[in-house]
Amino acid sequence: MMNSPRTFASLVKQHSYKGKKAAPLCSFSFFLGAGFPKSWDERFPLENQLFEFKYKEWNPCGRALEQFLILNNYQTHKLDISPELFKDIVYQIGMMKKYASVRSRYLDEQNITIVENELKALIVKKFKNTAPLYAFNQDLNKICFDAPLTDEQDTIQQLFLRLFKDSDGAERLPEGIRPHFITTNYDATIEAILDNCAGSNGSFLRYTYRGITPRQCSGKNSGTAIHVHGLVNNLLKINGGFEIYETAAGYEFDYSERDFHSLKLNPPQIMLPSHEQDYQQKYFQAIFPKAIRLLQESIVLVIVGYSLPEEDALVRLMLKQFAEDRSDGYNKTVFYIDLAIDDTQIGRINEIFHHTGERKGLTVIPYTGKFSAWARAVLEAMD
Repeated sequence: MMNSPRTFASLVKQHSYKGKKAAPLCSFSFFLGAGFPKSWDERFPLENQLFEFKYKEWNPCGRALEQFLILNNYQTHKLDISPELFKDIVYQIGMMKKYASVRSRYLDEQNITIVENELKALIVKKFKNTAPLYAFNQDLNKICFDAPLTDEQDTIQQLFLRLFKDSDGAERLPEGIRPHFITTNYDATIEAILDNCAGSNGSFLRYTYRGITPRQCSGKNSGTAIHVHGLVNNLLKINGGFEIYETAAGYEFDYSERDFHSLKLNPPQIMLPSHEQDYQQKYFQAIFPKAIRLLQESIVLVIVGYSLPEEDALVRLMLKQFAEDRSDGYNKTVFYIDLAIDDTQIGRINEIFHHTGERKGLTVIPYTGKFSAWARAVLEAMD
């Protein structure tokens, strides 16, 4: 089996613009699951951990949620909400939003929205009590880390910084490698990394397209209304983000903390886990076509810390667009970095891309271990 870090490093050298008269634009897309921020900082929760609540976590502030549960015959006294129960609650809310005929006699569109908003506010509250929310520094005009970087964190940042240096956009002619990012995570880890890669006087928003264009970012006007293809990369949050808010004037990004009451009135645009995901909201309708086109245009896909769960059926279908047919996978490569063993990784990928391993089909290279270790090995192979 091919060595994952060395093979990736060789592809970087092959497609870099450096030392060549011409190097066609080559998109490398990173698909970041919950394992990515966990690899960055152990404080970050993994997948379902964010959606389980002890009674004392949700009851004091989840009044509308408690009333909803009582109406639907749940015994709420000292009730701990498991991830499965959380998904069941969200599923019921989703079905009642879609189909008025199945609503309980005292539920309507307005109070269903109140309960849904409260669930989103509870998730933000739990995240703030669990992991760092990297804040926007108004003076530096940057999203800042809450502590100096560890050696592992610096290695991850150095890898992305190196990839950005292997691209060029002189005279608006894009050449070399263009790194892009698609993430299922709500947090701002990747934004903070990209902002620090942009240098002391730069901002990641100047060169990064988010799939939607905010009118403001943390109270400041968005500097770029329409990006130019020569230098821009993509960051697409397909499950939304804690900083994405919809207002009457349009979308805005706000990385500052909001109190629970404000969050209930206008929660961030985030997808709640459910037994049947509902991506009908306007934000997700805007993001999905952008993500699909990006995957189709990419030749390298790096999946980091994402278990490809069956419940994410629509996300799996979206990923399939990277190489829908065997012919689409020719000269394309998937790098899968996860703590699961290689055979498990291969099995997960095969459920999406049935032509892996076939002659002139998609190449899949697994790696069992932390992303920081993979990044270090890649950097060493590129030296």
